[in-house]
Amino acid sequence: MSRLLWGGFFIRRGEGMIYQEVLKRINAVQKLSTKDIDDIAKDYLTRGVDVGDLFPHIDENGALFRIYLVVSLKRIQKYEDQIAFIEDLFPHLRDWWHVDILPQLLKRAPSFDYVYGLSAKYVQSDLLFVRRWGYVIFLTGFQKDPSLTKNILNLMHNDAAYYVQMAEAWLIADLAIYNPEEILRFIASRKLNYGIIGKAIQKMCDSFRISDEIKRRARELRALYK
Repeated sequence: MSRLLWGGFFIRRGEGMIYQEVLKRINAVQKLSTKDIDDIAKDYLTRGVDVGDLFPHIDENGALFRIYLVVSLKRIQKYEDQIAFIEDLFPHLRDWWHVDILPQLLKRAPSFDYVYGLSAKYVQSDLLFVRRWGYVIFLTGFQKDPSLTKNILNLMHNDAAYYVQMAEAWLIADLAIYNPEEILRFIASRKLNYGIIGKAIQKMCDSFRISDEIKRRARELRALYK
């Protein structure tokens, strides 16, 4: 049974009623957008709706998955418990946005070392989007601390999967905003294949937060890979 908190009381609802209600709400919108989905999630959070009954259906469509993910993670108060919840969902992470939405839903991490330990495991996973999560997990503010750049870069490795490569490139480009010289040295070291580095340089060059001088130097380093 799922429960709806209304006026301070839990109202028990029949099995599957939340699922049917969500389907009705999303099907009622002619051109469903991410904002429409998030508005439904916000409504359920405000009213204390337990969306646990959506779990058996999260692989059916993205709207169900997003509502389940947002409402559930927002209701969990500790970072460690949120991580445990996400790990239970690892077999269901099958799209890039399943991963990229997670940083905005997480509480403050207990420490960088804790997150580093998680990442070190995740980037070695057999599951593609878990490996992506191993890099995206740092995009909660850790990428902004120049003292952490080297440690994060130590986790970078060649990965044949496109969506993992893109996560590494995204993280490298974000690190370059706050510690450009370290990133230029890393690119020059040729520790990664150009498949990743080329994407990272392109993302750096597309950034409005990186100077033209750093972009020029990054582009020049492409010659090392040819």
